[in-house]
Order: sequence, then C-alpha cells, then structure tokens
Amino acid sequence: MINAMPSTHVNNLATTEVTGALEAILNTDKFMASPQMSAFLRYVVEQTLIGNTRRIKAFTVGIEALGKPASFDPQTDPSVRVLAKRLRSSLDTYYTQNPETDVFIEMKPGSYVPKFLRRSEMPVEMPVSNTSSQYPVQTAAEAAEAAMLGQPAVTAAPMQSDDTTAAMSTTREESQTPKLDTSVGHNHAAHLSVQQQNALSNRAEGETTEAVNTEDRNDRKSSISQLWQAYKSASKVA
Repeated sequence: MINAMPSTHVNNLATTEVTGALEAILNTDKFMASPQMSAFLRYVVEQTLIGNTRRIKAFTVGIEALGKPASFDPQTDPSVRVLAKRLRSSLDTYYTQNPETDVFIEMKPGSYVPKFLRRSEMPVEMPVSNTSSQYPVQTAAEAAEAAMLGQPAVTAAPMQSDDTTAAMSTTREESQTPKLDTSVGHNHAAHLSVQQQNALSNRAEGETTEAVNTEDRNDRKSSISQLWQAYKSASKVA
C-alpha cells in the first residue's frame, strides 16, 4: 500500500484520486508480475505527491526504488532508462485496455517526473485525413449557406491513381499545345501548284513562239537565197 500522505491537490486532482489510480495500475497482472517496474512507478508518484520532484533522477530511482548499490552509475548502467521505457509502454497499454479510466498518470520521454491528468485534459490526437488539402470539404453549415447563395457544395475529390493523373496531365498538355492550321498548308500547296502550272504554260508558249520565229527566219532566208540565185542567173544571160 502507498504510505499515508496529506490530502493535497495536484493539477486539480486530490491526492486520494491519484493514489487510487496508482493502486488500480499496480494491481494489474502485468505490474504484479514486474516488481521493479511497480517499485519505479510507486516511487516517482509518491515523490511527486509530496513535492520532491527534484529528487527524481536516474541515480535516486536506481538506489531508493530499485535497490541499486551506492556505486550505481547511470552513465554506465542503463537499467533505469530501459525500465522507464518499459514503464511508459505498459502505462499506454493499461489506458488502452481501460478506456473508462478517468485519472491518468503520464510520464513523458526524457523525464521521470509523472504528471496527473483527467481524461478530459489529455491531448487528443487528430486523425490523419486521406483527403488532399487541394480539395477542402465544407462543413454542413457552410454547405447550407452555399446552397442558399446558389453556390455548388465543395466535396472531397476521390483519390486518383498515377495512371489517371498521368492521362489527365497528357490531356491538359495536348489541349494547351497550339495546333497547326493544315488548311493553310493545303492552300499554300494549291497556290504553288497553280504557279507551277502557269510557269509551265508560259514556258511552253515561249518555246512555241521561239519555234515559230525560227521557222519564219528560215523561210525568209530561203526566199532571199532563191531571189539571189535568180538574180545571178539573169545577170549571166544578159
């Protein structure tokens, strides 16, 4: 049993409430099967209740609670630290298995001085949401206000796989990529075709004209030659 102590209050908790919570823990099978862990917890709780928190060190816990010799050196003997870690884990297990417990004896890592808290004072761990912060979810009141204003409600978007995300990214990139106007290419090709046709036609006309001119020149040369021959013949006769 815990030694009799004056009725005081620690963190708005009466001493009797703390000692009652301690007894409930020490009477569990796990703590009854570990006398050293029970002695550790009893010692730090008692010293805290009487205001001797400065005495709660690894050295004093080892000697006064665990029965270590005076030569005990916490720097070379880690048994107190190892037992403290085991004690914290056992306390967590106890409160998990006894959710109706109202008074908590908490011992944070890095210190052997316990704290006494009611369940309502224990910090609540917020669950991690799988919803991306990119898609905030409206509360019921916000959704109702949005409906009155004619605005759409904001809901969480479903998680997308990597393949879906990649496909959406590709679609966005394609939509943002400027498309070439193929009609311009066709019109340009058609224009070039007409120009080529005109060039070929002009070239053919030029070649035809040149051939006609050459034929006329040849005819004139032939006529002149015939006239010259006739002139020479007439001269000889005369």
